[in-house]
Amino acid sequence: MINLPWGADGYSPLDLSLLDRHFGNIREWRDAITEIHKRDMYVVLDNTVATMGDLIGFEGYMNSTTPFTLKEHKVRWKSDRRYRDFDISNNYKPECKYPRFWQETGERVYPPVTKDCYDDDFDHYGDTEAFGECEADTQKSTR
Repeated sequence: MINLPWGADGYSPLDLSLLDRHFGNIREWRDAITEIHKRDMYVVLDNTVATMGDLIGFEGYMNSTTPFTLKEHKVRWKSDRRYRDFDISNNYKPECKYPRFWQETGERVYPPVTKDCYDDDFDHYGDTEAFGECEADTQKSTR
């Protein structure tokens, strides 16, 4: 995957369909994997595809940490550069099926989340590391 030039660690991908030249070219990868297999070893690739480059920002938090909220934030492109794989949307759907949410303590967010939401593949909730503080915390699950 192609990363931001200063993000060769693999945690800021811009294109998940191309090999980053920091890691060699496709011929070198094929040769290395063939040699590894000849030695009866396996190759395990660890890609963090849920982590993205810095192309999208939340309104009001374009270059800073965004608080997590189940109310969701509108999103904006930071520049003309785009992901090839998907686009973003601020269009709302009247009904959504949400996954179960869990606190850092292991307790379930209760009541379950059922409401309208952005019709988008992109997560509009803000930074997940801030998930321990949200408006649903005041009620605990009895299930």
